[in-house]
Amino acid sequence: MITIVTYLWEDETRHKRGYVCEWEHVLTLQSMLERNVTVPYRFVCVTDKRNGDVQSYHGVDTVPLDMRKHIPGTVYARLMQHNGEWCRENLGDRVLSVDLDVAITGNIDHILNRKEDYVIWRNPNFPKPGRAFYQSSVQLFTAGARQCLWDDFDTVETPKWVNRRFGGAEQAWISERLEWHEAFFCDEDGVYGAGRLLDGGTYAEENKDVYTELPANACIVSFPGARAPWQKEVQAKHPWLKDHYK
Repeated sequence: MITIVTYLWEDETRHKRGYVCEWEHVLTLQSMLERNVTVPYRFVCVTDKRNGDVQSYHGVDTVPLDMRKHIPGTVYARLMQHNGEWCRENLGDRVLSVDLDVAITGNIDHILNRKEDYVIWRNPNFPKPGRAFYQSSVQLFTAGARQCLWDDFDTVETPKWVNRRFGGAEQAWISERLEWHEAFFCDEDGVYGAGRLLDGGTYAEENKDVYTELPANACIVSFPGARAPWQKEVQAKHPWLKDHYK
């Protein structure tokens, strides 16, 4: 059985993003998955358990964070999922990792059924300045498939140079450490990024982003930056959210 995992933890330095993730957003993701997955799966939230030391929360299995790679203000702690031993023990052999601030807008069975040992979303905005080659919001992998992402990350030395070519910290590290011929998700798979609020216009094919229109094949829409699908201003920009983010 595949595990679908997301992450929730308290980090005061990340509040500058303009929003804070809460348990209600975990439960919304759970609801979206229930509507859009028909294959057997387990849903897990890796968390600091700020709602108490519990093994589950409203039917969501919880797993404690491994903070050995944590750097305040970043999501490097999420590299724990690439530690094969930790992953197999806590998540299982096969995992789909998704950010908490995504919208599931269609069936994702075809995403879960990919057979490659590692598949990542290729950033549709690369090579714009400050963008990484890979976008880490959506990753599918077999436990331990890219162990180097965990093993080779040094909490002191790596952050000193990792953003020199790319933005995004964790995804900058993934883009630096992995080859650029990994199997990937893109718009053909129904994986899209939501356009910036100030971009204006409608769906732009050259950017492969979602603006005010939702492509017919869309199944996962990511909201990078200081935007989240539960924000009122974001919902006003993307009216299709009212039918999907719930």
